[in-house]
Amino acid sequence: MGIEEAIAKDLVAVLFVTFTFGGGVLFLIVSAIAENIRKARASDRSDSLKKAMVERGFRADEIVRVLHAGKDTG
Repeated sequence: MGIEEAIAKDLVAVLFVTFTFGGGVLFLIVSAIAENIRKARASDRSDSLKKAMVERGFRADEIVRVLHAGKDTG
């Protein structure tokens, strides 16, 4: 029996194992990429807000207060 015949005979099992473990790995990769994209966009928004506030003449304590507004402190 050649490799082709063995794979054809157990194709369902081979596909099941491949998609089970491959799907989990793919999920982890996509999830890590999405999380890093989310963090980068949040950082960009924060930087844009800080720049706009500095250009409008906000003081440092006002900027800190605005950035921390809405964050849970407890």
